[in-house]
Amino acid sequence: MRHMGRTSVGVAMVFVVMGAFAAEARAGGNEAAAEALFVEAKKLAAKGRYAEACPKFAESNRLDRGAGTLIHLGDCYEKNKQTASAWATYKEAASAAQALGRKDWEKLASQRANALEPKLARLTIKVATSNDASIDVARDGTSVSQASFGVPIPVDVGPHSVEATSAGHKPFKTTVTVSKDGEDVEVTVPKLEPEVAAPPAAAPKLAETASAPAEKAAAGGGGQRTAGFVVGGIGVAGLAAGAITGLMAMGKSSDAKEICANDGPCASRNAVDASESAKTLGLVSTIGFVAGGVALAAGAALVFTAPKEGDAGTQKASAAVRVTPSAGPGGGGLTVTGVF
Repeated sequence: MRHMGRTSVGVAMVFVVMGAFAAEARAGGNEAAAEALFVEAKKLAAKGRYAEACPKFAESNRLDRGAGTLIHLGDCYEKNKQTASAWATYKEAASAAQALGRKDWEKLASQRANALEPKLARLTIKVATSNDASIDVARDGTSVSQASFGVPIPVDVGPHSVEATSAGHKPFKTTVTVSKDGEDVEVTVPKLEPEVAAPPAAAPKLAETASAPAEKAAAGGGGQRTAGFVVGGIGVAGLAAGAITGLMAMGKSSDAKEICANDGPCASRNAVDASESAKTLGLVSTIGFVAGGVALAAGAALVFTAPKEGDAGTQKASAAVRVTPSAGPGGGGLTVTGVF
């Protein structure tokens, strides 16, 4: 059982009828939760906190629907300046009361709805006829049937969003504001713009695909030849350094011999220094000649084995070429293996 209690609505009949809702019968639903929400909503409404009370009345009615709760909810909406919601709720309460055989409740709900009707603000949504028949329109997130297109629908004061979507088209969205009761606002959904499909990726041409390996091979061959010239240049520099230090070694050796003209041991400090310098320069000259020769030979091998443009098999052959330099106390050398 749920008691309606008294409300100050300014009409004597309201006090009498709303005080008689204590005997309202319920069937099904979560009555315990519905009753708790109903009691809490009444407390909030008595304090004038309608914005908090209305959702609780609504949830109580959802859990356990009843004409009495609907009348309380309608009254809450009305006091919270939600005229359209109050009007619709009173209409629903009148139908529920009629089903219960409660003529008094039905009369009260109908009177309250009729009193609000002249104050209703209305929103009309028009849809351009050039749109597809499958277009989907929503107001405040709730779908609007095509039968409602062009029909003024009661709405509460405040902002309202209108959205329209259709497959293959860009969506439309706008927001309109109803500023006062009794205002008529109209929104037109224009013809939706078609979405621009991304162009398909072009398939590579056969000739370009076929030439790709050859171009890569040519590029690889050019890089190998460049490396060969660089290594060869280092080899030439090494040979030059070996020749210069060799000549210097010969000069130092000649100086030592001039200082010590006789064939016996020579203890002259200058002669010893010249002799030691000659040995050092000779070693450097030998290393320069060996390293320069190896580098020059390696550079030549890289240049001569580089794949040429259009030669598909050369790249494989050059990949098999191996250049292995070797050096030691007794000299140096170069080993080149592969397919030529």
